[in-house]
Amino acid sequence: MEYLNINRILDTNIKQMAVTELKKDTLEEYMGFEDLIVVFSSTTCKACTRLKPYLYELDKKYEVVILDATKLIKSNKFIPGGIQYYPTIGYFHNGYFIKELTQLDIQNKTIE
Repeated sequence: MEYLNINRILDTNIKQMAVTELKKDTLEEYMGFEDLIVVFSSTTCKACTRLKPYLYELDKKYEVVILDATKLIKSNKFIPGGIQYYPTIGYFHNGYFIKELTQLDIQNKTIE
């Protein structure tokens, strides 16, 4: 009897979505992704902490980057008008800023 290796099928057929928490100010390295969501947060932001589990539930086509905007200042330039509150969530397509998202957009998975 031949057994099917389900793990091998899953590995080849399902794209793993990346959620990256930046430790260095290198956001520009992620701007080449087709669909990128950037969460500009602060370590003291409770709403940012509550939002994090929802980021892992988004469609697999999105790459997600979380960064502490109070420490990684250079990355703040990617949001037109700057960071006014936390979390500020930006949606980028092929390196271009498309729009700012709300926490409800993330929770309801209504990105585009």
